Amino acid sequence: MRLSRTLAAAALIAVMLPSEGSAQIRASEPSTVTQTIDGTVFTIDYYRPRTRDRSPLFGKDAVVWEDPWTPGANWATTLSFQNPITFEGVQVEPGTYSIWMDMSEDEFLPETLILDPGERLFHTTPPEERAEQIRFPIEREEAPFVDVLTWGFEELRTDGGTLALRWGTMRMAFDIKVEPSMRVTVTQEEAAPIEGTWDFVVMGPGGQMADPIHTVITLGDDEHLHLDFQGITGDPMGPGTGPWMEELDMWLLPFAERIFAPSEAYDGVLWEVWEGMFFEFNLVDGKSTEFELRGPDDEVMARGTRKD
Repeated sequence: MRLSRTLAAAALIAVMLPSEGSAQIRASEPSTVTQTIDGTVFTIDYYRPRTRDRSPLFGKDAVVWEDPWTPGANWATTLSFQNPITFEGVQVEPGTYSIWMDMSEDEFLPETLILDPGERLFHTTPPEERAEQIRFPIEREEAPFVDVLTWGFEELRTDGGTLALRWGTMRMAFDIKVEPSMRVTVTQEEAAPIEGTWDFVVMGPGGQMADPIHTVITLGDDEHLHLDFQGITGDPMGPGTGPWMEELDMWLLPFAERIFAPSEAYDGVLWEVWEGMFFEFNLVDGKSTEFELRGPDDEVMARGTRKD
C-alpha cells in the first residue's frame, strides 16, 4: 500500500512540479531560516502553508493531515547542522534531518517530533518508523494567531537556544544546546601565575591614554577567571565607558598557553566573547609580571603591570 502510494506520488510530482528556477506562485512559498550559535550553523528549509481560513487546523474536527505530518508543505521540512548538538536533552549527530510529527490517535494533535535521516521526501510520502529516527515528545501551548506556518529561533544563548514552530494559535518549542567552541573554566594551575592585582593602562597611538586602572584577577569558586576593574572614574576607554566598566563582569577564557580571551558575563552567564582580542601574559620564574591586551590587528590596546 505504501509502495503504490509512493510510486503514484512520484509520478504526479514529476509531471506537475516546475523545473528549477521557473517563476511561479505557490500556495506555500519556500523559506530558509539560518542561525549560528557559537560556530554551529543551523539551517531550516521548509515551505510555509497559510491557514486559508481553515479552522481549526488541528484536532478531531480539523484538517486531515498526513500521519506522520511534516510541519510545512510540499517537500519535507529539513533541519541541518554541522556539529554535534543536544536536542531536548538528547545527543544528535551532525547532518541533515527531515522533520515529521506523529499525531495523537484520540485528539489528532501533534504528539511526537521525529528527526529522520531521509532528506528529500515529499510531504505525502512520510518515512516508515525505523531505528535511525530520533523521537521527542511535543509540548503544545496556546499562542497569538499566526497565519503563515513559521519556524524560528525565539531565544538565543551562548550555549544554545529555543527553536519554535508557530501556526494558527499553536506553539511548539524545543531546547537546543551546542558544543562550546571554547572552554570557559580555568584550572588552579592555569590561574596561579596570573592571579593578583595589576595596573591596567589603556594605550593609544601616542602612548598611554589615561591613568592606570586598578585591576584584580582572581579564580572564583565557579572556576571562572575574573578580571575586575576597581576604582574607575571618568571614561578611561572613551566616552561613556566608565559606568559600563564598573558593571562589567569580565571572564578570561583559556585560549592557548598564557593567552586568554576576554568575555562579558552577566548574572553568572556568559554573554559574549570579544572577537579578535586576547590577553597575553609573560612568565618569569613561573609567575607573570606583565601582560598585553592585543586587538584584531595585533595592536597593543592595553598593558598591565603586576602590583603585588
